[in-house]
Amino acid sequence: MSCIIIGASHAGVQAAVNLRAQGYKDSITLINAESVMPYQRPPLSKAFLQDALPEQRLWLRPEAFYQQKDITLMLSTRVVSINATDNSISLENGNSLNYCKLIIATGASIRRLTIPGSELPQIHYLRDHKDTVGIKEQINNIEKVVVIGGGYIGLEAAASMAKLGKKVTLLINSERPLAKSTCTIVSDFFTKLHKSHGIDIKLNTQAKSIEKAAQGVIVNTSDDDALAADAVIVGIGVTPEQSLAENAGLTVENGVCVNEFMRTSNEDIYAIGDCVSFYHPLYKKQVRIESVQNATDQSKTAASAICNQPTPYNATPWFWSDQFDAKLQIAGLSDGYDDTVIREESENSFAVFYFKAKQLIAVDTMNQPKTFMATRKHLTRLVEVDKQLLADTNVNINHVFNPVTGA
Repeated sequence: MSCIIIGASHAGVQAAVNLRAQGYKDSITLINAESVMPYQRPPLSKAFLQDALPEQRLWLRPEAFYQQKDITLMLSTRVVSINATDNSISLENGNSLNYCKLIIATGASIRRLTIPGSELPQIHYLRDHKDTVGIKEQINNIEKVVVIGGGYIGLEAAASMAKLGKKVTLLINSERPLAKSTCTIVSDFFTKLHKSHGIDIKLNTQAKSIEKAAQGVIVNTSDDDALAADAVIVGIGVTPEQSLAENAGLTVENGVCVNEFMRTSNEDIYAIGDCVSFYHPLYKKQVRIESVQNATDQSKTAASAICNQPTPYNATPWFWSDQFDAKLQIAGLSDGYDDTVIREESENSFAVFYFKAKQLIAVDTMNQPKTFMATRKHLTRLVEVDKQLLADTNVNINHVFNPVTGA
């Protein structure tokens, strides 16, 4: 019973690992469209970009691991179609492979600029290994950088370039950074942090066009600014890579739709990671989550189902972002919150708890790892929390939760 995994990022590699760990004896083929060994993505905009992480430490597993676990790793191999009627896939090189079970772990694709000048070689993205390598190869010739995008990738890229001594201008097309993912308090913290490191933040500002200059480029903005830059880094979001699934006749809706066991609308095909849309039992809605944790946990669920040990997926989402000396850790999904509680230990150490109809649904912690771990542990088990105790830093965070959960 052969299993083919399309995509060799966190989700795909971990699926292969989990299949072997759960006793899967048959062949496993892991297909990677890129030419490099499967690698971690989070360091691309941080340690690897800053040249603080060697190439081999970026790899998810050493090359020998795949041989030891009898996992066939196919690099520089692109799948062009899935034929669900005869359980086969077609490769770009003209070959085809048959499967008994298929796991789609194709991730997401970056949104690209569509403005005039967006094809210039000074424009960079931060999704793949080659993107970061391309920036690093030019780093000694870069003094001024324009970063486009106020999400996590944009902020992390801006922080990394500033730490490398570059003059950074950050364009954010909203009233504050992280406007779609967190509250004003967290946004204000990062605004102050980035400005304190010399980053020029321009809010409610779009790049309208990019022109080639004698040296570098000129970024023309919606504020009629003409910003000189040696490089432009773009982080304006991603879209789920669902075309293979859609063309194969699988159900898709903002991602490949799966059930609680990561099975698609075809009983022999599973999907995991950033490309997946699923119903989350805690939040009682369809979601698509872009995180290493989600990819890793869903890979366990898919492997268990394939090994006839089905366990429903119900993991609490969590995320993180490192910028300068600040570590943001998030547990849960704050969409639709109607109240917040702040637990502040200092100006640089605080937590924001998000509530919806009196139910705690998420937390953002800034340099508060103990609060993050405690909240993440209890989040799915809570009925109602005493908000006054939650805000009181004199009360041990575990003591706030334990009376509610009975732990």
